[in-house]
Amino acid sequence: MTADVWTESIPVRSSDLTPHGTASVPALCVYLQEAAGHHADDLDVSMRRLQDEDRAWVLSHLHLELDRLPEMDETVTIETWPSGLEGLYATREFVLSAADEEIGRATSRWFVIDTERRRPVRPPRSLYDLETPDRPLPLPHDFDDLSEPDRVDHEASWRARYHDLDLNRHVNSVRYLEWALGTLPDDLFDTHQCTEVALQFRAEATLGMPVRATAQTEASSNKRIVRHVLIHAETEDPLAVAQTTWTPRS
Repeated sequence: MTADVWTESIPVRSSDLTPHGTASVPALCVYLQEAAGHHADDLDVSMRRLQDEDRAWVLSHLHLELDRLPEMDETVTIETWPSGLEGLYATREFVLSAADEEIGRATSRWFVIDTERRRPVRPPRSLYDLETPDRPLPLPHDFDDLSEPDRVDHEASWRARYHDLDLNRHVNSVRYLEWALGTLPDDLFDTHQCTEVALQFRAEATLGMPVRATAQTEASSNKRIVRHVLIHAETEDPLAVAQTTWTPRS
């Protein structure tokens, strides 16, 4: 069986906008999540299908690179496709377009867990027989461990609430990103825009869990590179690590 490239168009909603009139980066990550989920459903490996077998997809890594952010009233077209299997991991690619131009690209790595034992298991058998589209990778598969901050420039705390949870009853991956960005000062969002995100998920967060996020900012030419970590506030166990890149607004 050959997997076609899945194409999905999503209009930028007013609730997705920042004060600068562009879609937020977390909103774009929701678009990627939606397109991936619909394609998985078309391939008969959807979250609901796995849920019937006490299994679930879990995002391990995401790397998103943006040329620009889509604006109000624009429609974002997502092209996505599975690109192969690496051990227990399945990889998936994305290309984002708006106004007939490519505006971004992403790559991701996923695995399947047994929801009863909370342990990784082999992906669905059908994926091993799947012939992936013959398309170049939009971004390299660089899924090495991200570096945690070695000092605290910014810090914030949260507690996982019911509306943070997904179908698996753990915190949705986009919420991790929102928490990481939530540590940053408001003036950074007004003077810079996020053009790159790398996320690595290390443990699940569940209802009621206290979470502390810290960030370290470094200047690099005219950019700012921010390293983030989210940890369980009581056990100090890392939940996710991220790196974001910010460029001055024109």
